[in-house]
Amino acid sequence: MTDKNQNQTADTRRAFIRNGTLAATALAVGTGATTTATAAPDEDAVLHGRDYYPDVDFDILTQFGTGTRNNFLEEYDPDEDVFTDPDDWEVFVIRIDIGESEGELGHLMLDVDNDESDVDPGDSGSMGEIGSFRDPERNLIETEVDL
Repeated sequence: MTDKNQNQTADTRRAFIRNGTLAATALAVGTGATTTATAAPDEDAVLHGRDYYPDVDFDILTQFGTGTRNNFLEEYDPDEDVFTDPDDWEVFVIRIDIGESEGELGHLMLDVDNDESDVDPGDSGSMGEIGSFRDPERNLIETEVDL
């Protein structure tokens, strides 16, 4: 075997390894991007106007039990005009990160449509930049939240 053949073989092996490494890196980056894109879907949420801060982070502190949730929603909506089926909603106490050391407490109502909520105390999220009135008389804002 000549030096020329050995150099060509070595160059071919290096090119093969380099291309394989590039392909593996691209696959890993693509997989990571896909995982990141599906990890934080937007959830439909309702907040009282005093609890809504566009594009601000919050932490989930606790979730209301069924009885407390039903009583809470009935206080906001005794005629069930806004929350037609309380079973479609979950209510959480949140700490809103507005720059104060303790933050501000608020309530977050998530539309779960009879699906089991995968939100747990300790989870963090952020409020959507765009909100609209779900009920102006009750000062209820509808927005999307990232969890």
